[in-house]
Amino acid sequence: MTKNQKTIIIIIVVLFTSFFIITQKRDSSDLPPAIGDPLELILVKDLKGFNEPFFKILKQLLTTTIGPSPQVENTLNISEVNNSGFKGILKRHQNILITSKSEQFSISFQRNLFALDQVVFFIQSPSIEELLNNKNQIISLVKQIKNIETNRLSSKFTTYSNQDIEKRIQETHKISLKIPKDFFFAHSDSTVTWVRRETPKLSQGILVVGLEKKHHPSSTDLIIEYIDSIVGSHILGPAKNSYMTHEKDAPIKIEEIKIAEFKALKIQSLWKMENDFMGGIFNIYYFYLEKDPVLIYTYLYAPGERKNLPLLQLDAVVNTIIF
Repeated sequence: MTKNQKTIIIIIVVLFTSFFIITQKRDSSDLPPAIGDPLELILVKDLKGFNEPFFKILKQLLTTTIGPSPQVENTLNISEVNNSGFKGILKRHQNILITSKSEQFSISFQRNLFALDQVVFFIQSPSIEELLNNKNQIISLVKQIKNIETNRLSSKFTTYSNQDIEKRIQETHKISLKIPKDFFFAHSDSTVTWVRRETPKLSQGILVVGLEKKHHPSSTDLIIEYIDSIVGSHILGPAKNSYMTHEKDAPIKIEEIKIAEFKALKIQSLWKMENDFMGGIFNIYYFYLEKDPVLIYTYLYAPGERKNLPLLQLDAVVNTIIF
């Protein structure tokens, strides 16, 4: 091959690559924005490949709860549509799961397929048996969708955070946390920052608590006990001598998570107002750092309302943390 031929081939490859990149960018920019509520999933059913029992099992596997809650509640809101009816505005939903018949089981996904900021998952399976054999992969989809939704909200919070609160948290706790503008200060001192958001239907709160490394709690029980000592003296109920504490008989969900490349212990359970009737869900995020550890406590009070989205919003705030 001559030098001129090599040069021509290189030019053709460069031009083809440039054309492909430009085409992809143009195609993405032409897409409409995704629609739909957070944690809503459109399940597209391939009725030619599978019968209804297949989708009943699939939906059961996708039905996981939000964890300890006053009432049992599912993480996802799943809407079903036959593949023949999957068209028009339905294709713009931000979370879609498309099923199809195949010789082998597989799960894949693609972003921005029909709309911007959209994720479309694909499940291919030969049978119900293979669906059940891979149930752990399907169950993990729920967590993956929740993580995607958390990151979406975190990105939005960075664009309209409360600068005054963000500055105070940075000065007091030496961390960055993006708090939405509709939160306000409830209390702030040298070790505790408490911010709240109140609407006619719900109340959300976030407490950031600084710890000296030598005083870090060494077990889940001690972490909850320590948090009780903080919230019990700061978050008081409307009734006389009422204060927030954890519900001792409630189930506790414990998991290790990773945020901003830092490991944290996440504890979810129920809180109550001692000497009152109020109660709800709390989450504790315990970051044990080489420097002083950080505790973040979030709580939700939403009687009679769905709690998956308000909890997701609190998760998304914590997800913005930078040390």
